Amino acid sequence: MSAPDLHAPLLRVAQRWMPRILTQVCRDPTSPLFGCADRNWWHYKIRDFPSIILQQAGYALHEAARLPQWHDQREALDAIAAASARFWNTRAQKHYAFEEYYPWEQGYPPLAFATLAAAKLADQGVVAVEDVRDGLRIAARQLRTRFEAQAGNQQVAGLAALAWIDKVLPQDADPAAFAQVKARTLDLQHAEGWFWEYDGPDLGYLAVTIDCLWDLYDATGDADVRDAIARALRFMAAFPAAAPNGVGQHNSRNTDYLVPYGIIRSAIEGTDAERADAARVAQWAFASADSEDHTYAATDDRYICHYIGHSVMRALALLEGRASLASDAATPAPHLFEGSGHYLADGLIVSPRKGGILTISTPAGEASDFGWIVERDETQYVSHWWSADWSFEPVDGGISVAGRMFSHREKLSNPFQHIVLRCLAFVLGKRLIPILKRVLIFKRGGQSEPVLNRKITHRDGSVEITDRIEGLRTTDRVLRAPRASKRHVASADSYHPQDLAPIRGFALSEERSATPDAITIVTRITPC
Repeated sequence: MSAPDLHAPLLRVAQRWMPRILTQVCRDPTSPLFGCADRNWWHYKIRDFPSIILQQAGYALHEAARLPQWHDQREALDAIAAASARFWNTRAQKHYAFEEYYPWEQGYPPLAFATLAAAKLADQGVVAVEDVRDGLRIAARQLRTRFEAQAGNQQVAGLAALAWIDKVLPQDADPAAFAQVKARTLDLQHAEGWFWEYDGPDLGYLAVTIDCLWDLYDATGDADVRDAIARALRFMAAFPAAAPNGVGQHNSRNTDYLVPYGIIRSAIEGTDAERADAARVAQWAFASADSEDHTYAATDDRYICHYIGHSVMRALALLEGRASLASDAATPAPHLFEGSGHYLADGLIVSPRKGGILTISTPAGEASDFGWIVERDETQYVSHWWSADWSFEPVDGGISVAGRMFSHREKLSNPFQHIVLRCLAFVLGKRLIPILKRVLIFKRGGQSEPVLNRKITHRDGSVEITDRIEGLRTTDRVLRAPRASKRHVASADSYHPQDLAPIRGFALSEERSATPDAITIVTRITPC
């Protein structure tokens, strides 16, 4: 069986995305805003600051200019890319710079990703080093002293940015500081191969990490970095057989997409197992990249301008003259990753650290179960929440999960809150970020939440789930959870077909029995 063509679908994606990227960027060379990639700021005037992380759009345009499809516009595209780097430089020098979500944020992701793009544009001669020197020096000082332990992809991007700054500005380099940051960064990789992302693994962000690890390797030639790439791909390669339509909500950060550049580069340049693992992942993730059901069809302009756009452009350059990547079609035996908690079998993935959500797949369809929501007055208690507080253990033919559900109330944005946010940010800068993360992202179970005990068994393409929820009140409503997770992650919540049809090609039946303070629900999901 021949390997699928990867170049053609990714090229169609890139051709759809290029006009969208260019629309987001100010293209007027006579404007002081020339090169700004935040259309909401420079054009619509509905934002009071430019989100500087979007300056990666300039790097995407430069990478596109290297491809045959846009070769005739290369000079014009590189002029916009250079302007994007110069605009980044002016913003990098402002009070509490590196804003993404609100003014004076001093955020780590815009520091890491936008700086990496600017430094590479300078190294490649797209923009003069002198035009971005001041911004790169400011960024380097922060990258040597700040550390993002909760989001490995961001920290790896920051380390790669620092490596490229040291390459562009060798007279300013601090090898001892770089070595220290590098050691801490690579320690974020779990023994199973994944990097920590808000308490667990996320394949979407792991793909971003692999892109950035390749950038780090290109700047340093460090063999430790290549080893980290191979281990990450070994972990990723376990998932295609279990989740043929993608992992999505089974990620710690709910991320549907994968970026292609690093994976495809390993499929071409890797050795032995790394090459085979990467090719398997690439075929799984990108063979249908131009499909209307693919995550790229629902990717918004923000993330196209962020790192996804330039990853696609870079992957296309690798695939020129090499449309397909051969790989074996290994089907692993049922396996439990003790660290990540994922239980994988052929056509089945269960995430115990997300309350035991599951997806079962066959060639004829796919069905998912996203647990339960208990509604109590204005509070919801949810089981679909990634946390180390869940306990789990294998059982005959499956796995059991137990733990307290997580209380949730929706956070609503309003003008007063934004006024307060801006005042606090102007004074506190980056010291405000951990507080906001605790409010929006991280939760810990208390002692009053309902308790869920879940047992999942599978056989012959069917799944049986026995749930017992204790600690209920007579007025509580117990609802089947939709696909969407309540945990706030900016890159998540793109449209997915399962938002409208969580079960396709399967039938679901349930039996309920209740007492005043508990309910038992047996759910069976069987092929039609």
